[in-house]
Amino acid sequence: MTEQNYPVYGEITGPIVMIGFGSIGRGTLPLIERHFKFDKSRMVVIDPRTDDAHILEKHGVKHIQAHVTKDNYKELLKPLLTEGEGQGFCVNLSVDTSSLDIIKLCRKLDVLYIDTVVEPWLGFYFDKDMKNEDRTNYALRETVRKEKAKNPGGTTAVSTCGANPAWSPGSSSRGF
Repeated sequence: MTEQNYPVYGEITGPIVMIGFGSIGRGTLPLIERHFKFDKSRMVVIDPRTDDAHILEKHGVKHIQAHVTKDNYKELLKPLLTEGEGQGFCVNLSVDTSSLDIIKLCRKLDVLYIDTVVEPWLGFYFDKDMKNEDRTNYALRETVRKEKAKNPGGTTAVSTCGANPAWSPGSSSRGF
């Protein structure tokens, strides 16, 4: 088999941190490898599961077996996203991780960010103290839009990019 030449769309000069390695993560990893110039030794995937760790090992990507939670996300992500020179890139492909909180952290650190859907922290959908309409995907997307309006400019964050198969093609992207 001959190696194909794929177009390279950009260079990631800092670390790459991928949160989650489910089906979307397994499909995204080869796309990053093909279409971006980056130092693979600076890429890490954070996922609590180990069943696909062999794929990461095959690709030469470091795996941290952990849950990203409301209590640990700053301590876990900050050193990984700021290690060494260059601008970091956070690819959030996980569930039960607050997209908005991670976006705020990334923007504070001057780190690029992308996700497939606006996610809340674990327990959000079952919070009996909230009204049903406050626990919808629409309400979650509105929190990101409000943050964008409150803090225009700054480091790019792309939320709900459309790569999540649970969303219809009509889902819209919300970039900062």
